[in-house]
Amino acid sequence: MLVFGTVVFAVLLVSGVPIFMAFALGGLIIITMHMGLPLYNIGIFFFDSIDSWIMLAVPLFMLAGQLMVESGMGKALVDALSGFIGRVPGGIAISAIVASAFVGALAGQNLAVLGSVGVVLFPAMMAAKYDRGYSGGVLCASSQLGFLIPPSVVFIIYGYLTQTSVAKLFIAGIIPGILLTVLLSIPAIIIARRRQFPPMPRVSRQEQKSRIIRAIPSIMMPIIILGGIYGGVFTPTEAASVACVYALIIGAFVYRQLTWKTIWASAIEAARLTSIILILFCGVMLLGRAINIIGLPQVIGNWVVSGGVTATVFLVLLCVAFIVLGMIMDAFAMVAVLPVVMPAVQVLGVNTIHLGVIFVVASMIGTMTPPAAAAIYFTGSMFSIPTTEIIRGVLPFLVIMIISLFIFVFIPDIATWLPKTMFG
Repeated sequence: MLVFGTVVFAVLLVSGVPIFMAFALGGLIIITMHMGLPLYNIGIFFFDSIDSWIMLAVPLFMLAGQLMVESGMGKALVDALSGFIGRVPGGIAISAIVASAFVGALAGQNLAVLGSVGVVLFPAMMAAKYDRGYSGGVLCASSQLGFLIPPSVVFIIYGYLTQTSVAKLFIAGIIPGILLTVLLSIPAIIIARRRQFPPMPRVSRQEQKSRIIRAIPSIMMPIIILGGIYGGVFTPTEAASVACVYALIIGAFVYRQLTWKTIWASAIEAARLTSIILILFCGVMLLGRAINIIGLPQVIGNWVVSGGVTATVFLVLLCVAFIVLGMIMDAFAMVAVLPVVMPAVQVLGVNTIHLGVIFVVASMIGTMTPPAAAAIYFTGSMFSIPTTEIIRGVLPFLVIMIISLFIFVFIPDIATWLPKTMFG
């Protein structure tokens, strides 16, 4: 049953069928043939898969991200940061990387990051005679920081599937996110010096002061969200609601860029993105349930024990598997692997918070790796850049991400120290 269902899934995937249908039909065949369950149970299972308080945070953070883009909060941050960083070698590229980290703390999703940062800094890179493919590569790589910097939608789904505290996962992403931001800036400086890219035009002290004051409401948003979660004032789901209200107030009354029309457009786009994620998640959960019924996770757990595999070796193998899977599917589809490997994770005593950071970074790498490379294709279509050029531009940053991934594997305290310190 497992082989047959997996073959069906693989054939549907390569034939161009929507990926959620490939997952769902693969699981459906296994369940109906193995257990003889009636089809109406599938609808009930789909509903039960997303009928969760914590999953409510997904559409709310999606809405907060869209409101942030429309309100001008992201642009205010980008303007303030570029004034500080733009004068150093590779300053525009570094501004894009650092701004993506900050905007990721507002939006929690890579598309909103790319939309906010790219529309401001891509024209600036073009004006400074940056190579078009390299500029796209910088934005493609840095936009992925939205997966790691809290609040992260991927962390929410991972926490729900593995029964791990989402609040702890959010805190766990802070140090790896900062470290990865710094490491991604290194090739930007080296490439800028080698190609002699000019810095951004100098900004007067008065103009910089004005930009900083304008960006203060944007800077306060992640502080309020993370501070509220850490302080026990509200849960991650409630924090998502607070983020929506905050973005509405700041966008409408401070930056004055939100109108009824843009609010409605934000709601529609958030609903569209949420629907894509949740229908995919339902398909993934159905296939995962089918695999659990057959007993594959227990087989893998027994194999790990009998084979004498250590936790570190297991994590390295998982990293390789995650990167390979990322070549053909995005992070929200890759969660299908988690229920399969969790028994082995428990047997080996792997910290699920540590694994969560590894999973997110590996999925970031996968989304930039052909043939699927969703991040590359989206960036290319947004800025009209040929795919081959972006791939060349993103390679230095991809290497840094892979190195960072294995640093996180072998030094787990990078991910676990802050949650332990804050939550005990």
